[in-house]
Amino acid sequence: MQHYTSPKISLTTILKWQLSKLLHRREKIATNRSILTQEDLPSGEYALWLGHASLWLKMGESTVAIDPVLGNLPLYRRYSVLPLPKKQLRADVILITHAHYDHYDKASVLFLLQQNPKTIIVAPNGFWRYLKGKITRERCFELEWWESVMVGGLFITLVPSKHWSNRIHFDMNKALWGGYVIQNSEHTLYHSGDSAMGEHFKEIRERFDIDEAFLPIGAYRPEPIMRHFHISPPEALQAARDLGAKTLIPIHYGTFKLSDDSLDEPIEWFEQLTLSAPYPFHSRILRVGEIYRFNEISTFKST
Repeated sequence: MQHYTSPKISLTTILKWQLSKLLHRREKIATNRSILTQEDLPSGEYALWLGHASLWLKMGESTVAIDPVLGNLPLYRRYSVLPLPKKQLRADVILITHAHYDHYDKASVLFLLQQNPKTIIVAPNGFWRYLKGKITRERCFELEWWESVMVGGLFITLVPSKHWSNRIHFDMNKALWGGYVIQNSEHTLYHSGDSAMGEHFKEIRERFDIDEAFLPIGAYRPEPIMRHFHISPPEALQAARDLGAKTLIPIHYGTFKLSDDSLDEPIEWFEQLTLSAPYPFHSRILRVGEIYRFNEISTFKST
């Protein structure tokens, strides 16, 4: 577990960072990135980015929501609006990567459970503590790292990330954290959740042939703190190389102001990097609300 756990940052370091933010003039928080609004979910198979780490998938006959956050968060407002009406969102499966508020938004999950009382939740081991009384135990699958479950024709595996998980101080790492590899007979997709750089990307490559890697690129400043928790744009490009992914799609930017990098800085840096050098994979930048259609040719490799 130590191999996949971010190191603790001292309270003094955190307080110095927060004090520095208070002493400096606040920037105007805004994004210049446009969104694509949709009236309803599309037909066929697709990935639809809802902003931040929230991804909506249709693979085979199953609709999958990953880390759905459909509105504002406690202490953090949403700067890119939800690109389609909430009432149109109905999921067969919800995947939760870890307990942090910007990935497990309780209000959004409860809304989706009301939309479809038959929804299945897949979460890291120990996560049931946050869902008691909200969903029957039989419809919540808790996974260990590298453990898999078959749901709705999809082979879903929880894979490690270098991070940590908690809601309050007293539940630190009581539940696991990670990313997901989602497979059917035609396609393999990876969503990393939150992660710092680590050997786990290479370990994932040893077990899976990844078609699309949805990797975070934001919330990396101040670097002495955030490098232990998140990856920056150049690190995301290296992670995609380590994964052997065919396509890299950047996420986790432009929606919530969680760190010292601006809303648009991560994607502007990412664009500069991808234009300045060749990479052994495709990169595809999506706008919030943009529909991504899967490649027709892919491979399937099970653990």
